[in-house]
Amino acid sequence: MKKMKHIVIDARLYGPKHTGIGRYTKNLLKALVKLPDFKKYKFTLIIYKNLEEEVKRDLGDNFNYVTTNIHHYSLAEQFLLPFIIYRLRADLVHFTHFNKPILYFKKSVITIHDLIKHFFTGKDTTTKNQFLYSLKHLGYLFLTNIIVKRNQLIVPSNFWRKYLIKKYKLNPSKVVTTHEAVDPTFLFNDQNSLIETPQNYIIYTGNLYTHKNIKVILEALKGLPNISLKIICARSFFSEKLKDKIVEMGLKKQVEFLGYLDDKQFKDIYQKALALVHPSLMEGFSLTGLEAMALNCPVISSNASCLPEIYDDSVLYFDPNSAPDLVQKINQLKNNPELRQKLIKLGQQQLKKYSWSKTAKLTMAVYKKLL
Repeated sequence: MKKMKHIVIDARLYGPKHTGIGRYTKNLLKALVKLPDFKKYKFTLIIYKNLEEEVKRDLGDNFNYVTTNIHHYSLAEQFLLPFIIYRLRADLVHFTHFNKPILYFKKSVITIHDLIKHFFTGKDTTTKNQFLYSLKHLGYLFLTNIIVKRNQLIVPSNFWRKYLIKKYKLNPSKVVTTHEAVDPTFLFNDQNSLIETPQNYIIYTGNLYTHKNIKVILEALKGLPNISLKIICARSFFSEKLKDKIVEMGLKKQVEFLGYLDDKQFKDIYQKALALVHPSLMEGFSLTGLEAMALNCPVISSNASCLPEIYDDSVLYFDPNSAPDLVQKINQLKNNPELRQKLIKLGQQQLKKYSWSKTAKLTMAVYKKLL
């Protein structure tokens, strides 16, 4: 009898607490289980010990599980994790994030969500001192070069596929785009509950790294004295710096930090908002806008990087380097209720282009090709 091929998936960054990568990992695994070809393979997940209960509750006995406390970006990941994987005798390993250990030499596929660190560098992008940051960044570039050239790659947008092929002179067959999709938790299609008259606030959701470009929203608020901003973001070093900046700009009364919210708390806040503003200078895929669309909240988005690819004509675009342009788009939406309703309906249509089932089918096709 022919031996069943063994696929190991590094799922340590599982679940929404690990932001976009966590949502990707969770929803990909849940969708893989539903594919007809899933049972043709033996699957093993590597997960953090403290996630074991959550993962097994979501995925049941469809996978074998190996737990570890080896953290991402650690020396142990580079030097100890490979030996754990070797013992599993995998025919293929899928690393759902960039950091494959360089001492693992067997067949693997890597999901690269973005290479934003190639574009945004320096002291404003890190909490580390400059010397340690420089060493780490050089290591990152070195590892990127090795990983990209030696492995099959999955990326979430054609923007990054084209970048990788051009920069590293790769055979196009080595890079496969698998668009992502909204977490089912956000799917909400009750058109009867559309808010006709939203409240005078906009939403920003996400972390506060430099490339997220929240400064353009703050600059725009100075020209929008009757509009407030609600920020949904876990507390961090960058949020403390931003609070100081807000006070310095005289915007304290216009900005409210909501902290980290679980998915169930999003619905009411999004529905009553004038819009979600997504000002990012660069993204890998960006579920943020799609999640807003799913909750019947229109989106005003930067026109940078992959965002036009992902959102198409379902949002109002603005130049992320122009606060006056953002002011104009917010006023345009505020003064035109019909436009708001139109964007909500376009958003619902845009969501239908993406599904985790499609993502899983494309991913399984990559596995089959490599095996």
